[in-house]
Amino acid sequence: MGAVHSSGPSRTRRLLSNLVLVAVLALAGLGAAAVISGQYQIRPVLSGSMRPGLAVGGVVVTERVPIAALQVRDVVVFHRPDKPEELMVHRIIALTPGASGPVVQTQGDANTIPDPWTVTLRGTTAYRAVFSVPLIGYVAVWAHGPTGSRILMGLGLALIAAAVLGGVRQRRRSTGRAPDSGSSATATLDDGATLDGGADRDDREPVSGTEVRLV
Repeated sequence: MGAVHSSGPSRTRRLLSNLVLVAVLALAGLGAAAVISGQYQIRPVLSGSMRPGLAVGGVVVTERVPIAALQVRDVVVFHRPDKPEELMVHRIIALTPGASGPVVQTQGDANTIPDPWTVTLRGTTAYRAVFSVPLIGYVAVWAHGPTGSRILMGLGLALIAAAVLGGVRQRRRSTGRAPDSGSSATATLDDGATLDGGADRDDREPVSGTEVRLV
């Protein structure tokens, strides 16, 4: 007769998978909330002036910080002086106090000369780059918009609820099973083979996370 296999390990794996899913979705929800609040921004990398740290087609995640906290070597977001409608993400190479705010000289990491302008940082806060994520540039633009943010948050909450409900149903099924009588838990098929009645395997491979690189 076939050996009895315990369903305990598979239930443990399923529980761990649900916990990982909930944790990932919770982090995604927190990230979306941070973007909506304005504390962080996601911007696509459209040019190669900041290679290799910021590759074209990726995104840069920026954090709102006090202007007084900025230092030389920080990568900041600013409006290009000769084209105010265009946002730039370049590195500060010089910073001096000014009457209206700090005056910075900037340069792209891939450029051999500084930018042909100086920028006066007005106000109390600025956006400083904290890390970049490759290959998801234009998707992130949509996610950063109002419609994309709401859809992603709703989807995340729905998936979290589904994971929690799935775990509750599994626990109910587990607690509702009759106790083992001590006999082998196998069913004999017509051709004499046996079907293991206690096996409940989940052979799905775990999903790997996204790797991010510091600027």
